[in-house]
Amino acid sequence: MKRRSFLKTIPAGIGMLTVFCSKEKNQLADQLRSTGDPLYENFRHPKAAARPFYRWWWNDNRVTPEEVRRELRLMAEQGAGGVEINPIALPEVYTELPGEKLEWLSRDWNDVLLAAVDEAKKLDMIVDLIVGTGWPFGGVFLAPDETIQGLELAMETIQGPVSLEKKIGIPDDPDHKIVQIKLFPTIITSVDDGIDLTYHIEQDNTLVVDIPNGEWTLFIVTWRNKFREVMFGAKGADGPVLDHFNKKAVLKYLNRMSDALNPLFGGVMGNAVRALFCDSIELQGANWTSDLAEEFRERFDYQLEPYLPLILAPKVETDEQFTDALKRVRYDFSTLLADLFMERFILPYHEWCLQNGVVSRYQAYGHPWLYTDLLDGYLIPDIPESDQWLYNAGWVRHHRIDDIRYAIWNKYASSGGHLTGKNIISCEAMTNTRGLWEATLEYIKQATDLNIVSGINHLVLHGFNYSPPEADFPGWIRFGTYFNENNTWWPYLKLWSDYAARLGQIFQDSQYTAQIAIMGPTPDVWSEHGLDRNPWNTTPGYLHDLWQALNHHGYCSDYVNATILQGAQFTDGKLCYGPMAYDLLICCDIQTIHPETAHSLLAFAENGGTMLFINNKPSRSPGYVAAAENDLVVQETMDKLLAEFPAQVKLSEYPEEDNLTTWIGSRLKDFSVAPGVSISNPDERLFMINHHKDNRDIYFFCNSHRERAIEFDAAFPAKNKTIWEWETENGEKSVYAASGQAVHIFLKPLQSLLLVLDETTGDIKPRFKIDEKSVININGPWDVEFFPLKEKPFEKVLESVVDFSKETELKHFSGTVTYKTTFPAKFKNAILDLGKVYDIAEVTLNDTPIGVRWWGEKQFAISDGILSGENRLEIKVTTTLFNFVQSLDDNAVVQYWLHRRKNKGLLAAGLVGPVRVFETR
Repeated sequence: MKRRSFLKTIPAGIGMLTVFCSKEKNQLADQLRSTGDPLYENFRHPKAAARPFYRWWWNDNRVTPEEVRRELRLMAEQGAGGVEINPIALPEVYTELPGEKLEWLSRDWNDVLLAAVDEAKKLDMIVDLIVGTGWPFGGVFLAPDETIQGLELAMETIQGPVSLEKKIGIPDDPDHKIVQIKLFPTIITSVDDGIDLTYHIEQDNTLVVDIPNGEWTLFIVTWRNKFREVMFGAKGADGPVLDHFNKKAVLKYLNRMSDALNPLFGGVMGNAVRALFCDSIELQGANWTSDLAEEFRERFDYQLEPYLPLILAPKVETDEQFTDALKRVRYDFSTLLADLFMERFILPYHEWCLQNGVVSRYQAYGHPWLYTDLLDGYLIPDIPESDQWLYNAGWVRHHRIDDIRYAIWNKYASSGGHLTGKNIISCEAMTNTRGLWEATLEYIKQATDLNIVSGINHLVLHGFNYSPPEADFPGWIRFGTYFNENNTWWPYLKLWSDYAARLGQIFQDSQYTAQIAIMGPTPDVWSEHGLDRNPWNTTPGYLHDLWQALNHHGYCSDYVNATILQGAQFTDGKLCYGPMAYDLLICCDIQTIHPETAHSLLAFAENGGTMLFINNKPSRSPGYVAAAENDLVVQETMDKLLAEFPAQVKLSEYPEEDNLTTWIGSRLKDFSVAPGVSISNPDERLFMINHHKDNRDIYFFCNSHRERAIEFDAAFPAKNKTIWEWETENGEKSVYAASGQAVHIFLKPLQSLLLVLDETTGDIKPRFKIDEKSVININGPWDVEFFPLKEKPFEKVLESVVDFSKETELKHFSGTVTYKTTFPAKFKNAILDLGKVYDIAEVTLNDTPIGVRWWGEKQFAISDGILSGENRLEIKVTTTLFNFVQSLDDNAVVQYWLHRRKNKGLLAAGLVGPVRVFETR
């Protein structure tokens, strides 16, 4: 789209961050005056719980009371509402650091914790605390029977006949042992085909055996213990990982922490700490615990051991019948692991939090496995937490938005929160290991908007590194986007913080509205692949694009599973669970369901429910025992469902070459399901979310495209309400459109819009049109003053504005630049358009501060500052740090992080223009 199309119609007071000095006193008075409207008051003045938190890495536990107080003040000044204290080890690139490594839960460490809690209270900040240090849970203090356990499989093809003498390569220690050795033919037709060779092991772990004629596969199953260390564990909680399937060990570990900290805070941690946090479940190789085989026999009524080598194998050659049997055993094994993890870790952890007066904050995802059905994991905690990455797009295929990962973990965390009525759904936000100094506030806003539309209403930033001011640049860095006072954009960070806080507040204070529930084929994935997260994320390929395709049409949705279906109520055509009620259920490539789930689907249809099955209908049950009988129940129930309810239940094939947004839009025409808002022109970069509060309907729209505007008509279900715009950057509100009107919405690149529909009335904000023929081109010359990050200021005269990255002398400049020039003007009502600016622009006109633009187009309403005649213009531009750090070849810390970066070149920097003034009418 040409630039002129962006300049169509400008609301009065363009740009939410424009501030006029002449109005500051009146604005301050308005802000302090209560409106008597709790929802709006909270929006104007967000509470600490809605403001961004920082994951506050206590690097190496080299912490002091004085420094934690200083850093808390820094974060508070930039709009933080709280911190998550997260002790962690620094990378090995740091050597000979000052300060003592304090031991977690030691007296000295606890004294620093007390100092942090006391200072946070003075600053009206909230404190959360990670359990342990690093992740996952573990420590040097664990006993051998409390540490992580797992089975490993080695496979080898052998051609017989041959006399085999093979050394089994495992360490000779109590933490390793041979469990089972079996010989199977190349093509396996039954578990009985295996020849048990376990008892052919000599004392030195040498297998001595005569292999019969033919082609065989040797399966060697070994057990190991203490094979995984806490990732980046700090002193006191480093060492082997905890056995999360051992409830006794889990409780002992948790109680060790509460026993140490409760006395510090008047008997209960909840007197000082809001939440205890469990980071992502990264237990690579953990698939066993001491009583697992016994539990399997009790729960499934058959023995797991004969099948172990085959279900641990990535692939085996079997006939069709035995392939199905192995899938069923693998499903049972996966189910047991998930159930034990829920019973022995998630629930005890959650209950322990409650017993200690704190809420549980929990990330249910992990690597490389998901140890529960992801939604089940998110149904338990008080604060379900996701994560979102920068410079790492993730798994979704069609919605890859500027290397921002947001689509899967976010949506399951928010679905779990919605279904269980949790008012806070948080996200580890701006996670970043590849572009620490590239990330701009604009990029952070873009990611924030994607978090919001995926159902997140609180951000825990990744993160703030404990780093004393005397540390050499860039300071101590464990991870994260560079939220640090040395960052060039740090002085402007509060502008983004207030924006994020207002969105968080209104969505914490209101109830999500959704029309559609989506269910994926988890039993099929577990049967085929076990708990591996990669196939779960991508089976079928469209599964986690679907909520976005629906969203482009104005529908909100959640993901559901068998737990929800079997626990739901079906009333008046709605699928009801907790506070949620859905009009349509979409089942995605599901072949395998439990008979109980099939009965629930039928009950939904019998009560007026509508369903869309994509590509196939379920036709089999999971699990080994009574498979034939259960398969028949599923088949008969599904046949009845489709035969008796053809108007409500549809089966449709999705050709993967088709555009998903277009395809699902056409399929929805088969159902009388109204969207939350009708969108005339669905666009794959247009997102929305719909909430309600009492008699108010709340809609947030965002354009996630950096270069292209999006234009559409929005038709809201409520025709008799006034449509208000609540401005997220300054807390003001004004009438956007009168009741009953069809609303035309024009969103500039990366623009967002918060609309609140209610029964109050007001005057519509005046809008001005740009007269593109009445334009002043400001070409220079420019008096330019440079303020580099680490060098002395200097001055230049530029005949025209330039991209610093293309200038030899300026290509590594990072900092702030002030441009000054003059221009004549004959008109009073005007817009200043700076053209391209990298990255933040702050404008002063005739000594009057005009405003700041930290994202999107750099346009400013200047009618209150412009003079007839000569005008003095000053533009302050702040660049990123990225070009400067690329010049630091001798800085080991900088190079450690730059080697991980995705961007190999320099970034555009400075005012590039063109700079123009347009008359408005």
